[in-house]
Amino acid sequence: MAGSINEAPASDLKLPFIDFSSEPAGDLKQGTPNWDSLKSQVRKALQDYGCFEASFDRVPSRLRTDVFGSLEDLFDLPLPTKQGSFPPEEFFQDYLGRPPFFESFGLNDPHLLDVVQNFSDKLWPRGGNPSFSKNIHSFSKKVSELDQIVRTMILESFGLEKYVDEHMCFTNYHLRVMKYEVIAASSETALDPKTGLKVHTDKSMISTLCQNEVDGLELQNKRGEWIKFKPTSHSSFVVLVGDSLHAWLNGRVHCPDHRVWLCENDKLRYLLGLFTRPKADNTIKAPEELIDEQHPLLFKPFTYKQLIASTFSEAGLKEASPLRAFYGL
Repeated sequence: MAGSINEAPASDLKLPFIDFSSEPAGDLKQGTPNWDSLKSQVRKALQDYGCFEASFDRVPSRLRTDVFGSLEDLFDLPLPTKQGSFPPEEFFQDYLGRPPFFESFGLNDPHLLDVVQNFSDKLWPRGGNPSFSKNIHSFSKKVSELDQIVRTMILESFGLEKYVDEHMCFTNYHLRVMKYEVIAASSETALDPKTGLKVHTDKSMISTLCQNEVDGLELQNKRGEWIKFKPTSHSSFVVLVGDSLHAWLNGRVHCPDHRVWLCENDKLRYLLGLFTRPKADNTIKAPEELIDEQHPLLFKPFTYKQLIASTFSEAGLKEASPLRAFYGL
C-alpha cells in the first residue's frame, strides 16, 4: 500500500537515467532538439517513477569531495555544540539527533552565501569555517541550477510555460544534510518511522539528493515496485517529486514512497538533500489547464505550512498519506 510501512524487498529494476551533463547536452538551451529530448525523458520518468537518476557535471567531482569533507567537519563537532547552536525553527532549520542511527542539520536558503556564513559562525564562533561556507554555498547554488532546469522542463511538458517565472518565485530552498551511523556486523535495519525516514513521501515540490559512496536509498515506482538506488555515474543525483508538486500538477506525476535501509557497512553514510519548497503561506492549487472531465480536481487548496502541520500532527503521523487524508477530494 502506498505510504504504508511496506517491507517488500527491492527489485532489480533501475531508476531512469537522464544525462544533463555538458556532453552531449551542451548549454541546454530551451527550444533545441536536445532540450526537447531531455524534457520528454523527464516527463516520462516522473509519470512512471516519480523520480530519476540525473547526471549533472556542473557540480564537479572535486566539489562533491569537498562538500562531503565539510559534512565530516560538521558532524564531528561536539554534541552540545550541535544541539545548542540552533533552537527549533519553523520548517526544520535546526539540528535533529536520532541516536544511534541518524543525525541531521537543516539550512534555509543555502544558495545565499551570507546565510551559510551566518550558519557557520554559530557552529564555529571563532571566525566560522570558511571552507565549510564556501563548499555548502557552491554546492547548493549549482544543484539549484539542476532544479530550475528540471522544473522548467516539467512545466513546459504540460503546456504551462506561462507559469514558469511565477513558479520559481513561489518557492525557496532548504538544504538538509544527513549522517547515518555504521551498523554492526550481521545487521540490517530500516530507520524508525517516527524519524520520518522509513517509508515516506517528501512534502517538497522537488527533492534533489546527493549521497556518498554508501548506498541505502530505495524508491517505489507507480507499479508499487521497490528499486534500490545504485548510482551509475560519479556525478549522479536522485531527483524526485514531492507531495506539493504532485498536488499542484493535479496528480499528473507520481510521488514516490521511499525509505532508507541501513545495512552492514564499515563507512558512514552522508547525504545532502536540496528541497524545493513552496513558501510557507503560498496556496498550492492546481492550474485550471490541468482540470477537465478526464482529470477532475484531486486536492483542495492548501498552504505548505498547513501540509507540514497536518503531516506531523498526532493524526497525521498515523496516516499512510497525509496529503490525501487531509486534502484529497
